[in-house]
Amino acid sequence: MTTPLADSAAAGAPSAADEPTPSRRELNKARTRERLLDALRGQLAQGSLDSMTVEDVAEAAGVSRRTFFNYFPSLEAALAEGMSVPIEGMAEAFLERPADEDPLVAMDRALASQPIPRVLLSWIAAVKCSGLERHAVAVNIWGYHQTWFEDVLRQRSPGADDLAVTSLAGTVMAIFEASERLWMQTPVAVVDESAAEEFNRILRRGLRLAATGWVTDDTT
Repeated sequence: MTTPLADSAAAGAPSAADEPTPSRRELNKARTRERLLDALRGQLAQGSLDSMTVEDVAEAAGVSRRTFFNYFPSLEAALAEGMSVPIEGMAEAFLERPADEDPLVAMDRALASQPIPRVLLSWIAAVKCSGLERHAVAVNIWGYHQTWFEDVLRQRSPGADDLAVTSLAGTVMAIFEASERLWMQTPVAVVDESAAEEFNRILRRGLRLAATGWVTDDTT
């Protein structure tokens, strides 16, 4: 199956020499952001997201509630950003795939070499909500990543049709969310290698189903 994105040329990445040197203010902001994310990780390790408050995270990071909101609009947005770093390897592998390869096929093959790591899945498993509440949190988190993935797609296919980019990114994030929901049907106490492999198996099957127009087969 071909898409408009599969026909676009890949974008050239800027060289390190083109990157501006960050100012002291930018470095301080980066440190504060990382402190907030570290505090969120720590709070998740101690309890559930539904019992956590912005004040809890801000206090653990040693900053004010107002400072938290200077960086993140919500706890879900902070959680989503904390999850972004572990999937950068997958994005890089995706961008290295041939520019004329169907993007869903390219994503599947990128995951073969750079699967979703245990650290990210540990974050997901740590979000201890239930029922509709957990579903809403998951939708918000993957929705946050949709904008990020749209940027990745535009790097791969500069000049691609906006509707093709946004609809494909939405489809991929919906597959991520559906895969998470299916994976979490079996309670995960500790995310070990076996649990991580199962998530990636489900996710890659979802991508392959989308690439074939959701034609159900015996693919596992």
